Amino acid sequence: MKDFPLAPRDTPWDGDRAQTAVRAATGAEEAPTTAYGECFFWHDAAASDQYGSYKLGYCDVIDGEIAAVPHAIFAVAGILDRARGGTTIPEADQNRIKAVVGEWYAKMADQFGDRSIVAPWSAR
Repeated sequence: MKDFPLAPRDTPWDGDRAQTAVRAATGAEEAPTTAYGECFFWHDAAASDQYGSYKLGYCDVIDGEIAAVPHAIFAVAGILDRARGGTTIPEADQNRIKAVVGEWYAKMADQFGDRSIVAPWSAR
């Protein structure tokens, strides 16, 4: 898990706009870079040279710095919990991603002083 700083809790999430900003901030205007890939929870390693291979983005550029956006992490958790039709990412990878998303939830709970922030699959 890349240890990006957390954006403020109320930062809005616009995935398309964030992807454009992250491309510029990571030098990935022409092709995905390693730094670009760190802003997504998953990518298809067989097609890592294609932007469409990167899924479950969670970062944006805030005040000139790449940061993890809480609302993006909440959205990813929902997708992993089968919201919006879920995802076609392989189940084994989903389980790995859930563990990482769970770490982000713990980080948000600590940073925001709110113990009610728990991953949806942890609250059951």
